[in-house]
Amino acid sequence: MKLDLGNQIRLNRRRMNLTQEQLAEKFGTSPQAISRWENGTTYPDIEMLPMIASFFETSVDAMLGCSDEEKEKYCAEMQRSFESAVRLKDIDRTVEIMREIRRDLREYQEYWYWGLYNELWKTRLFHNEKILDELRLLTEEIFSVCPKEHHACVIEWMASMEDDEHIEAFLNEHTTREHMDHSTLLFNRYKMREELDKIEPIRQYVLWVELEHIISAANDWQEYLCKDPNHFIWYCETQLNYLNSINCLSPDKKHIISGGEQLDLWCEARVFLGLRYTAAFSKLGRLDEAYDAFEDTIRVVEYAMSIKKDEFELGCSSPALKGFTLKCEYHYLEESGRSLSLSCNEWQNWIIPIDYQNAVKSFWYDAMREDVRFESLFERLNKCVAFKETTE
Repeated sequence: MKLDLGNQIRLNRRRMNLTQEQLAEKFGTSPQAISRWENGTTYPDIEMLPMIASFFETSVDAMLGCSDEEKEKYCAEMQRSFESAVRLKDIDRTVEIMREIRRDLREYQEYWYWGLYNELWKTRLFHNEKILDELRLLTEEIFSVCPKEHHACVIEWMASMEDDEHIEAFLNEHTTREHMDHSTLLFNRYKMREELDKIEPIRQYVLWVELEHIISAANDWQEYLCKDPNHFIWYCETQLNYLNSINCLSPDKKHIISGGEQLDLWCEARVFLGLRYTAAFSKLGRLDEAYDAFEDTIRVVEYAMSIKKDEFELGCSSPALKGFTLKCEYHYLEESGRSLSLSCNEWQNWIIPIDYQNAVKSFWYDAMREDVRFESLFERLNKCVAFKETTE
């Protein structure tokens, strides 16, 4: 790429009425160096360009005198050179080009980011520490100069290319549960690297999280229920049937919520679906079905709160999640009483009986409260609520 740097230095020096000696003093160099710069026989160190541009109150691009067309052409040539070096597995040339990218293309990121960095993932084939070191430096450069919307792709690529020694530190620094999930990135990493011995536990965790999202009741369930209770009943039944199907369960309709099993790792989702399923029947005045749903929901809560161990693990009967478990632990919360936490990695669910007790006091269940069956079932739920005994 032909540079116009020397001419730009001369023009700007003259514009500011400075001699070569005065400019040399400003930049901490010699008048002879300034003369060579202006004649184009040598160039200033690349790291000086931002300082020179700032002094002349202009941009690095303007100092280099490069048009947009020239920048694009230069970046395209750089990309072709890089692709050739990677294809030939020329490690030294690959490292050299990566350093040149980081050193010379900082101002051109809008031209090279998508084209050139998209090729860098191929360097993982080398398993070479020199290349990985350069890739780390280039990644940090991208984080510093590129818009944040570009960072996600870089994080995903680096999660596949970083070595085992540094991967956890990288993920802890750059991932979040909401946008760049730690486990999903690890799953993609192991799949790309064909590390089958590591992928299965991550695969099961990612699958469980996705299924949790699918079977969870809608967040706007109250508005949904108000608009069309019959359709909401269909929605709950669809979710519960799906949940039982993936666990190879075929319960009768009275036990569609519990699944007919004693307890599994889906218990929190079962309770929430059950309470909302009950509310829909109650709103329509279909009380027999409402009481069946309420009783089956309470069964799940009773199972969850009846285990004698303070800590245990819960699995399920899904063949796709064979061996996958949640760590379960009982807690006594100051305002909520005895509760059960179900956790895995960064994910945590809770069974809190007092919350369910408060929920069924709402107007959704008004039609049920006139029947003696409600008192009996509510008392069963009340027995699941326990507070830690304190001694004076």
